[in-house]
Amino acid sequence: MHQSFALLFSALSAGSLFLAAFLLLTGVVQANRRANKWLGAFFLLLSLLFVELFLERAGHAPTLLIQITEWPRWAIFPCLYIAVFTFVHPRQRPLLLFIHFLPAFIFAVVLILGYGVHLPNWVGFIARYFFFAQGLVYGLLNLQILTKHQSHIRQFLADTASDLTWLRNFVYAPLVMAGVWLAFRQLPTMDGLLQLLCLGGSLYFVSAAFRQRDVYPDKILGVADKLIALPAASTTAQRLTSQQIDILKDRVVLIVDQHKPYLDPALNLQTLADKVGINTHELSLVLNKGFGMNFYAYVNGLRTEEAIRLLESGQYGHGDMEAISIRAGFNSRTTFYAAIKKLKGETPTSLLKQGVSL
Repeated sequence: MHQSFALLFSALSAGSLFLAAFLLLTGVVQANRRANKWLGAFFLLLSLLFVELFLERAGHAPTLLIQITEWPRWAIFPCLYIAVFTFVHPRQRPLLLFIHFLPAFIFAVVLILGYGVHLPNWVGFIARYFFFAQGLVYGLLNLQILTKHQSHIRQFLADTASDLTWLRNFVYAPLVMAGVWLAFRQLPTMDGLLQLLCLGGSLYFVSAAFRQRDVYPDKILGVADKLIALPAASTTAQRLTSQQIDILKDRVVLIVDQHKPYLDPALNLQTLADKVGINTHELSLVLNKGFGMNFYAYVNGLRTEEAIRLLESGQYGHGDMEAISIRAGFNSRTTFYAAIKKLKGETPTSLLKQGVSL
């Protein structure tokens, strides 16, 4: 592929990311505003990286200009990390926030002090490969944040974990891009293809950022924060015997059969515990010990059974999937489809078409 295509793709990547950064930083996206400020900063710094690549390939660019556009690269992954943290913890701030930007600060100092001075080779080596190591470390930290938060939420809420899917893919994308870059950067003939792949990744970033929704709506977030902040276990729950767990298990089944609380999309651990007449930790213990599952799995299992019953009732047509999902208690169509697929090995549409029965 001709070198001019690599220049074109680099310019398009820089332009698309810069535009997305401007829109996010100016508050165009209403959801997750504070997190989107950091996401906008991530886009802005990433666009400067592609500007640097463009200048290097175009030639005749001042060395200082290239170095200025290169400097922010060490703040790219910290900005993404803080954005991810803020998406899932909108009311908190990461500990030692500015420590994450220390490498970028050190690099800026070295750049200023070493301008016009020949620096040792090892400095160039660090500048070249630290970026990739940093991306790997922050990628693992981001995945840890998402996994831990998803695990917490599934203990207390049902049908909300799928909201993190777009954000998880957002974390994977820069790792894939960095890996592809590292693999092909030594192959000049592949430069055009590499830049095309990077353009595709950049456009994916922009698309995902502007298709986002609230990671957790405020009413759910308030409940989740309150429950997650509670102690890991209460002394009352610890004193429950096997016989008491069996009795409470029967009471849970009775409440569920009579009142069908799982049909309420806003059902959470606290609400069900209040209906049963016990506290949240006791209910968690009963679900884990008595049913062998957490709250998320238990409630969505009930919703899945209800959805299959509705699919088999003959009252709905192929265009009524949204109605079936809502009537079964799901507030996410993604979770609805995934639950049916996992239990029956078929999509809801296939079940409706084939008339498969339990």
